[in-house]
Amino acid sequence: MKNCSGVLSKAILSLRINNWRLWLMILIAALAGTVIPRKIGITLTPSLDHRIFWMNRNPERVGRGDCVFFVDADLARKVGKPDVPNFFKIIRCDEGDNLYVDAGKSFYCNGEFLGSAKDYSRKGEKMQYFAFNGNIPKGFMFVMGEHRDSYDSRYFGFVEKSRVRARLYPIF
Repeated sequence: MKNCSGVLSKAILSLRINNWRLWLMILIAALAGTVIPRKIGITLTPSLDHRIFWMNRNPERVGRGDCVFFVDADLARKVGKPDVPNFFKIIRCDEGDNLYVDAGKSFYCNGEFLGSAKDYSRKGEKMQYFAFNGNIPKGFMFVMGEHRDSYDSRYFGFVEKSRVRARLYPIF
């Protein structure tokens, strides 16, 4: 077996500093390695239909219909994932909107049906649903996933808008 480190070191020494194409590729790779991870969000849960998102960090304003990334350590502990306080959801009812929950655990925002809460989780655990009728307070939002088993505001209630870290744009 030949000594590969000797061959590699000779190849590195033979590179010329004025090889601009190589330096350009190194610069592009370095920029991509620092910029892209802060702009791409990936969710592994089936809560949303998409898994990969372009992230607009610290958006000025988010509202009903926007996909958002928010951080909530208390909620992560409730879910049993204290090391992952990151959530990807859709704002389904925004501050000032009227949220109504009927006796059948169906949720409505300004009269539009959003979905229903389930009695039991996929694991068979009893679920408590969020009971609220009225206008959503300023600075809060009601978020939901697209999957019927999504653990969202139907169960944990409102989320503070100050917890939003990014607006999401689906890629894949």
